[in-house]
Amino acid sequence: MDSDLLQACKATSDGGFILAGYSSSGISGDKNESSVGYLDYWIVKLNAAGSIVWQQTIGSLSDDRATAIVESPDGGFLVGGYTNSGISGDKTEAAIGGYDYWIVKLNSSGTIVWQQTIGGSANDYLTDILNVPGGFVLSGIRNLVYP
Repeated sequence: MDSDLLQACKATSDGGFILAGYSSSGISGDKNESSVGYLDYWIVKLNAAGSIVWQQTIGSLSDDRATAIVESPDGGFLVGGYTNSGISGDKTEAAIGGYDYWIVKLNSSGTIVWQQTIGGSANDYLTDILNVPGGFVLSGIRNLVYP
């Protein structure tokens, strides 16, 4: 059965909203891109009226779960979550441990600018991203059973 789960919603500087979560759905309803793997990041940009401006499905051939998103000073977005995948689909870096943080920088149109895999030998689950002067702070949980 397909799943679509919203994990984060933030107001944006243009008066709209940015949504981040994960999905196993193919093209159906409002989702206009096929799944890459089992679960993929699903990012949706809404305008102030609540209409979809753009959406992006980002994933590997395995389990990718977006759990946090923030607007960056350049008008793009930093989306983060966790994955247990190596290089495949949109993921360009090897796995480090069981689950790793997977950070993806998007421009204001939702195009991938860069990405980073961060983790240790155990499971690492990103739970939040804070936008702070000069950069970002990532927080998460290590080595717990997490749904």
